[in-house]
Amino acid sequence: MSSRRQFIKSGCAACILTASGLSFLESCSTPLPMIKVAGDNSNLIKINADSFGPGKGNMLVLRTKQLEYDILLIKNAENYKALYLRCTHEGVGLTPAANKIFCSAHGSVFDLDGKVVKEPALRPLQSYPTELINNQIIIHLS
Repeated sequence: MSSRRQFIKSGCAACILTASGLSFLESCSTPLPMIKVAGDNSNLIKINADSFGPGKGNMLVLRTKQLEYDILLIKNAENYKALYLRCTHEGVGLTPAANKIFCSAHGSVFDLDGKVVKEPALRPLQSYPTELINNQIIIHLS
């Protein structure tokens, strides 16, 4: 028969493992569609608005040679939001999921507005201004 102390230690360890496992599984959800965007040596990224359509979801990951990390492009009811997927804590690449953005290095979590939900990160994610012109979503990198 185990002692009370051993029982509490093993129970706490099981709770911690379960909680971290659920968080890990949430960050491993179905990958979002990725589009490789050709750079044109300007500070603009252009993508066809038809990339968001019926059955295609409201989020895309954009990869370009212009940036070290990807951009998460989110279609909202009225506009588009572009978030740079670089953690503001230690500069590690981030993993977007259906409703959050995760840092696998130190556990920071951001919401889809780029705000910190869970530390150690303290600053929100960098975002880029966007506009829609002639069915083209334009992301301004500077």
